[in-house]
Amino acid sequence: MNTRLLFLTFCLFGIPLFGQENTSQIAPGAENQLEALLNKPSVVKPAIATSLGRNWFTLELDSHIFTDQASFRQIVDVLFNIEKQNDVLNGKKSTMISTPVSSTGNEKIMDFVSITIGPLGIKPKSPYRASVRFPINTDTRFVCEIRQLSNDSASNDRVKNLITTRYVEEVTINGRKYIYIRLYSRDDVNASIIPGAKNTLEKYGDPANMEALELIIEAAKTR
Repeated sequence: MNTRLLFLTFCLFGIPLFGQENTSQIAPGAENQLEALLNKPSVVKPAIATSLGRNWFTLELDSHIFTDQASFRQIVDVLFNIEKQNDVLNGKKSTMISTPVSSTGNEKIMDFVSITIGPLGIKPKSPYRASVRFPINTDTRFVCEIRQLSNDSASNDRVKNLITTRYVEEVTINGRKYIYIRLYSRDDVNASIIPGAKNTLEKYGDPANMEALELIIEAAKTR
């Protein structure tokens, strides 16, 4: 997995499974790009904003990185502690606020608010409620999936159909261990207040997603 706009922080929560490729895995060819990706966030593919009409767009983001600056467990500790995202995802391009609602077994219901600095310093807030699950959590692989609740999606006038995932894997390449992190997201966003919405969403989506990778690693280093 290498300004400032509305809804781009949705990418901070990761990887749904309905893309053309399985995003809960290392992106094809990534290991061959180790040198280029080592501690340098990059896009798996450029941001895509597809018009749905009436100012709504489907925004898809996908970024990844290899790092040797933190251990697998340090990074997982950051991502698993979903209630403390306020302390981690607080960057120059976007901020995420998370509030727990309830918890049952492997599922947590959370209220999220994404705040992104928009044109002319505007800071729109985009609240939504989502289910958080951890379908994979082993000694070498971790997946966090966040899915907007259907009733919230139906009534929300800012974001709908949000599904994201964070993927982490410890890999060994040429005898050395690295941590691979991939953040993917896809959601429908209301971009009515964004000038040149499609181009703007695509232009600023990837930088916000890559900043999230950097913030996660920085937080992990303190664990």
